[in-house]
Amino acid sequence: MDQTVSLGGLWDRVWARRRPIATLVISATVIVGVIAFILPPWFQADAEILPPAEEDSGIGIASLLRGAGVPGLKIPTEVTPGEVFLVILESRRIGEQIVDRFDLKRLYRKKFMTDALKELHEHARFKLTMAGTIQISVEDRDRQRAANMANAYVEFLDKFNRQARMTRGRRTRMFVEQRLAETKQELAESEQRLTQYQAAHKAVVLTPGISSAVEEEARLYARRIALQVRLGVVTSYSQGGEEELQIRQELAQIDRQMGALPETGLELARLTRDVTAQEQVFALLTAQYEEARITEARDVMTVDVLDVAVPPERKVKPRRITMMASAFILSLALGAGLAVLREKERSRPIMRAVAGD
Repeated sequence: MDQTVSLGGLWDRVWARRRPIATLVISATVIVGVIAFILPPWFQADAEILPPAEEDSGIGIASLLRGAGVPGLKIPTEVTPGEVFLVILESRRIGEQIVDRFDLKRLYRKKFMTDALKELHEHARFKLTMAGTIQISVEDRDRQRAANMANAYVEFLDKFNRQARMTRGRRTRMFVEQRLAETKQELAESEQRLTQYQAAHKAVVLTPGISSAVEEEARLYARRIALQVRLGVVTSYSQGGEEELQIRQELAQIDRQMGALPETGLELARLTRDVTAQEQVFALLTAQYEEARITEARDVMTVDVLDVAVPPERKVKPRRITMMASAFILSLALGAGLAVLREKERSRPIMRAVAGD
């Protein structure tokens, strides 16, 4: 019963000041409505790309970008290809290209690049969906520019990936090229020593058992050299990674196998082994060199676009109805609260007089 009376008393106080409350609510709603209609509309354009696939050579996009040695871009060791794309999209390098292309310092009225980038990051969002795709959303006051900016992010992402791949391909080619020249010289010297030995000792034939041992040792030696070259390439751009650990384990295994091979006491066997090993090393390095040249020269699309951004048909803000409804509710609550407090203050002297009597 007390609660009913209390609520009724509150309603009476609010109703008694209904006119000023209505004036406040109408004024606030109208003012916010005018502001909402004056504010320029913002449009959001969305592009979506598929997650990057690991390269056929076994070199993932993460190791590829670490190999590019790009300053200011930190790629974690354990990361999915999609997360790597998010890191690139959110990087300062890509952001600066967007700012420069669309003259965002002028549009955002910012003097410094840092301030323009901060404003850009408030209007650009990147999301890795549950399906693994990457959504790129950009807001702008111009619907066409919003679409162009979202597509520009895709373009700059692809451009960055191509440059990173070419950079690593160039590093690998230069490293293998140097080792290939050394191997070619060593092969020529080994062939010369073998020819001189055969000429001095006439025709000497190895037994089948020795020939088999020589071929096996040459194969292991060639494999060992190829792994050392690969290790040199890997350590040039990363330290302590999983790939480096795997190569070192393979090298240790080959060393154990070579240590278990029988000694060939014949000089001819040793010379034949050297020539055979150098021939196999030369063949392996030649294949790696050609692969590196192809990687360096390859200029194909690295990003698969699922949805190209198009100019949006509807604005995303300001949400005029939401703003006006919020203004109506808040002003009504504020007016009612002030009315209750005002009536309470007015009733205090009366309550004191009654209490005094």
